[in-house]
Amino acid sequence: MNILTIGAIIKKERTACGLSQKALAEASHVSRVTIVNLERGKVGDIGAIKLSEIAEIIGTPMFSTGKKMDFVKITLSNINTSYKKSMSVSDLEKFMLSGKIEPGLEGQVMHLIDETPTSLVAGAVKQLSAKKNINAKLVWKTLAHVASEIKSPNKFWNAVG
Repeated sequence: MNILTIGAIIKKERTACGLSQKALAEASHVSRVTIVNLERGKVGDIGAIKLSEIAEIIGTPMFSTGKKMDFVKITLSNINTSYKKSMSVSDLEKFMLSGKIEPGLEGQVMHLIDETPTSLVAGAVKQLSAKKNINAKLVWKTLAHVASEIKSPNKFWNAVG
């Protein structure tokens, strides 16, 4: 596979996730110009590790077993750790679509916004958007709004909102 093909895949999946080039750049710790050049197939020596990190963030791992991952369930297992009340799939979906935090689930929301790897959130956004047939950008805007309201220190959300 050549860099032009890889760039086209990155762009397609980034768009499907509803992430801007700026947000993907922030999450993957590269410049926006690097993402632009990668998507155009004109990036120089990016390196396999950095390329793998970028692909992982948009839910397209380069070194995959080929099995489809349930990002919503994986995200839930990540955010429900150590809480008395567990957030359900339905709770997570409602939150991601509305931005309304159900009483008793504040800890999970904080964990989702501040600590959950971007790749898990991106996969969950992409999965939910496909399931509900909505634009993924709307889900990202909702999450970024919540991040702003709770004053998240995670700089990624500034790139999204």
